Amino acid sequence: MSLFYKLAYRLGITPWEEATDHPPAAKAIAALFDREEEGREPPYGRVLDLGCGSGYWAVDLARRGWEVVGVDIVPEALERARRRARDAGVEVELIEGDLTALRAAGMGSGFDLFWDFGSIHGLNAGQREAVGREVSAVAAPWAKALILAWKPGRRGPLPRGASRAEIEAAFPGWEIIDDQPFDATGLPRPLRGVEPRVYRLRFG
Repeated sequence: MSLFYKLAYRLGITPWEEATDHPPAAKAIAALFDREEEGREPPYGRVLDLGCGSGYWAVDLARRGWEVVGVDIVPEALERARRRARDAGVEVELIEGDLTALRAAGMGSGFDLFWDFGSIHGLNAGQREAVGREVSAVAAPWAKALILAWKPGRRGPLPRGASRAEIEAAFPGWEIIDDQPFDATGLPRPLRGVEPRVYRLRFG
């Protein structure tokens, strides 16, 4: 999948980036973040944006009052993210690294929240399990994770998706405490019919 994403960013064919500007999707994600912040005051803690891409959500989280680290394997995407953070006037630490080797990328630990806007569901079972181990290794006690995943299916070069059972298998030290559909209405054609869901997990 890393080669696919590198090529996609190089060619500028990134339909998942278009989803960030779609009002129902943006509203749904804002509600997810609102829930994590409810009853608290900023700064809210450390958040790791897994597969941050061009940094849309990393910048949004920084604006909201989180200490944000974004990690991605695609240099072109990270360069866009740096420009986005600079233009927004917010501080976001952006690291080039593999999600299956977070500790090797040198981002530290003690993360209170993990956000995945559709990266893990494009990996195979072994890779997902490696991500689960790495996330657990850098998580703070009782950390939360928000993972968006499509319903499993064959979609050519696009992510295969991941089921609830597959996510549970990849994160054995975590409990899924919420599982809800994600509104895909009006998204770009390649992203329709994938029946995305957001899984909320708690560590420990």
